[in-house]
Amino acid sequence: MNSFALPGLKNYHPAWLEWLRRELAPFPGRAPMTIRLVVAVTLVTIISLTLQVPQLAFSAFFCFFVSKENRVLTLMTGVLMIIAVTIATIINLLLYTWVFDYPEYRIPIMACLIFCAMFLSRTFVIGPLGFALGFFSALMLTIGEAAPNTEELVRNELWLWVAVIYPIALTVFINQLLLPADPWKALVQGLGLRLDAATAALNRLIKEGTAGGQDNQPLLNLATRGGTTMFGLLHFAETNEPALKRRHPFLVESISAASHLASATASLEFRDLVTVSANDILHAKVLLTEIAQLKAHLPEKERSLQPRKAPLPLPELPQLRELQFAVESFRDSLIQGTSDYSSANVEKPKKRLFSPDAFTNPTYVRFGLKVMFAAMICYILYNALHWPGIFTSFVTCCFIALGNTGATIYKSWLRIAGCLIGGLAGYLCLFFLLPHMVSVTSLVLLIVAGTIISGWVAAGTERIAYAGLQMAFAFYLSIFQGFAPEVNLTTIRDRVVGILVGTIISAIIFRYIWPEHAVDQLRTTLARVLRTISQLVGLPKTDTAMETDGNKAKSLHGALSNDLDSVLVLSEQAAVENVMFDNPKTFSSTLMERITAHVQALGLITTGLLRRTKLEEWQSLDKPAQVSEAELRAVVADYLKDMAASVENGQPLSHCKLEKAFEKWNLSVGNATGNDRPRLVRRLVDQVQCLD
Repeated sequence: MNSFALPGLKNYHPAWLEWLRRELAPFPGRAPMTIRLVVAVTLVTIISLTLQVPQLAFSAFFCFFVSKENRVLTLMTGVLMIIAVTIATIINLLLYTWVFDYPEYRIPIMACLIFCAMFLSRTFVIGPLGFALGFFSALMLTIGEAAPNTEELVRNELWLWVAVIYPIALTVFINQLLLPADPWKALVQGLGLRLDAATAALNRLIKEGTAGGQDNQPLLNLATRGGTTMFGLLHFAETNEPALKRRHPFLVESISAASHLASATASLEFRDLVTVSANDILHAKVLLTEIAQLKAHLPEKERSLQPRKAPLPLPELPQLRELQFAVESFRDSLIQGTSDYSSANVEKPKKRLFSPDAFTNPTYVRFGLKVMFAAMICYILYNALHWPGIFTSFVTCCFIALGNTGATIYKSWLRIAGCLIGGLAGYLCLFFLLPHMVSVTSLVLLIVAGTIISGWVAAGTERIAYAGLQMAFAFYLSIFQGFAPEVNLTTIRDRVVGILVGTIISAIIFRYIWPEHAVDQLRTTLARVLRTISQLVGLPKTDTAMETDGNKAKSLHGALSNDLDSVLVLSEQAAVENVMFDNPKTFSSTLMERITAHVQALGLITTGLLRRTKLEEWQSLDKPAQVSEAELRAVVADYLKDMAASVENGQPLSHCKLEKAFEKWNLSVGNATGNDRPRLVRRLVDQVQCLD
């Protein structure tokens, strides 16, 4: 069994208690975000009760809706929401001039607005703005049925605008001042995480005197995901602090060097178990000192390291030598920005107002139509039943709609679970606590307790955060039933029923009308990953300049990192579809885990073959050995391309025929003593054969 391939991806199908424990565990930034939510909701509660601003439950919920992982993103979201809600209010006041007494006009306009909202959410460059504008315009049109006259209608619309706008502005203000989540600090933490991974590997090497033989899925994820998230944090940090833009090329180099460091650490940990010489242990100790120095200088916003007067001696173990090169690249980026493997010079495409295929890809139109059908069915249903309390079915259809069935159903589960938990908590408080409350202080303390619990969940990862928002919304709907104590159990009952109805209708429509299965997107993405790896496997070539191959590798490496991120997310969504539907096109859970794990490992191996040490070892091989290796890699690349077509289209895959090319190469490198590259090439072949 190839030790590079991990035995399974346990984080896809854990026991639910273990999954819940992991998702609720603290991590940097979670507690401060929870505190900011508690403060914002508490202030909104006091202000709304004092000034008798209606729709307090919605006001408190929007504190959650706007709060994001850093203050720059929160500010951008808040500004976009204020703009969208304001424009939507103006549009509705104008529309009601013509459609207030004419539902035959109002309902088609409402449907068109929902379609536009969902279409823009996937095609517009600022998708959330397009969604908010269309959705709030449609939502405000639903208020017309309850208004007896236009005067009351205008009053309700304007109060709703106030109830939404002021908590958004207050939340943005609090996020800027109270324990602000600085994107620069988050970027430093991300870079430090990679340094910590290298530190842990070196400490283990020094303690045990061996390298390799490890099984570390988090490290593999860290090594294969690249720097996409950190590049996003860099963008927000530069938006927040324009002075950082002067360092942009060097910070890009630091992120690329950190990605190099993570993959070098993974290569050291996942190689075959080997005893390390005493000399290499001394080198590892020196590297620990270097990494500690780098981590100490990371928070500095100006380059502070001085050039090294003499180069460090090289270790004997190739993986340790590559790790040293990665550390040196990291150090160079803090001095002069010259890491040996970066995407700093890759030309970035110009941004467009709409996605390139916005008006040619029918998927976006179908998506908008599906959500429109679901929402309007719910709207007609609760009006036909004269049950306005379940209007949350209309909202549910719009909020849970995502790019594929698996993602939509997963979000539905989070919405239902959050609503049931929040509603149950609200019921218990109405029965046992609210009758004994005699002041606003006791009510505020109750809201603080509920916000702490739901805020902690909402501040978690994307796998669970949406449940926190729904817990908060259901809890606030239960507690806030007016400006005086009131016990009305039908409110939360109706909201839960509405959510269940909206979820069921959405699930049926997304399942049977133009279904977009996560497994289909997973197949497409896996195929793209395999084709990218096949191109990386073909490098370097014997008849091409090393510099040309290096530039191509940089571009391919960035694309590979992004797609590997998508593979992990789509794998989880496809797993949801496996549970819900019997789809013959779906991967089995075991096959999905095996393919994903091997693809991650393949990406790491091919990246390793293009690192500095391995390219130096390539150049030291004699010409026949280079030619035979290039031929072997060409056969591997062709097989990966065939596998990509098989994964994408379901066509049968022929057996991997590497024997002749492998035998020829094996003979040609028989005399390549002291060269570690053949070992990694053998790993590549073993990994490909595991996919056969």
